[in-house]
Amino acid sequence: MILSHKILNYTNNKNNIMTIIILHGLFGNKNSLLELGYLLKQKLNYPIILLDLRNHGQSINDMDMRYSIMAYDVIETLHFLNINKKVILIGYSMGGKVAMYLTIFLKNMIHKIIILDIAPIAYIFSFKNIFLSFKKIHDMNITTKIQAYNIMKLYIMDYDMINILLNMFNNGQWEFNWFFIQQQYCNISGWNLIHPWLGKIMFLKGKQSNYIRIEYYKAIFTQFPSAIIYNINAGHFMYITHTDVVLRQILIFLEQ
Repeated sequence: MILSHKILNYTNNKNNIMTIIILHGLFGNKNSLLELGYLLKQKLNYPIILLDLRNHGQSINDMDMRYSIMAYDVIETLHFLNINKKVILIGYSMGGKVAMYLTIFLKNMIHKIIILDIAPIAYIFSFKNIFLSFKKIHDMNITTKIQAYNIMKLYIMDYDMINILLNMFNNGQWEFNWFFIQQQYCNISGWNLIHPWLGKIMFLKGKQSNYIRIEYYKAIFTQFPSAIIYNINAGHFMYITHTDVVLRQILIFLEQ
């Protein structure tokens, strides 16, 4: 599958030695980390590509959301774009899992990886109430954000989460296929242990988030023995609330 994409710092220069690939999280799209992409564009002279993962944004809908399949979507898209040199992968949450899975297929092509607040483990988080709110909005043929908000607050206690989700609700439609995502949530939350990748990888951990807990460190270092874990005083949505800190740590890591 060729994924919908947005390219910053586009150039026809075949001498480019590096390309940055940015992968969004669950219920996001290629614009979710666009601000971070523009900030990186100002600092680095590399092409930057933001992708819509399957069932998100303008990419094709498909019931299969295993990480091996989503990783191969990225590979197909890189081939389509004639990118055959080193890449830097930046992945947030679900996109971080896709980035980590790409080490199986692109181990010699990856220069460095930056993971935003996700670990290579199977999670037991339940998004049941989120999916119930999506279904209620669908069943009631809701078309406006204020109507959707009034329904979602009955199911979801995290108002920041509601507002971020509503960024993806326009003209009565979600910019992701929530039904397919719900059917495949066990694959999205799950994880299959992968062979250790010895390359350079940094995990940005939100201190106020439960996505990278100390008890997950063993799984991180088993699969990524050279990993660096850096704590940011932020929650899971660090790319929104602490963009400057995330940017600074990425730049420091890339300079090392």
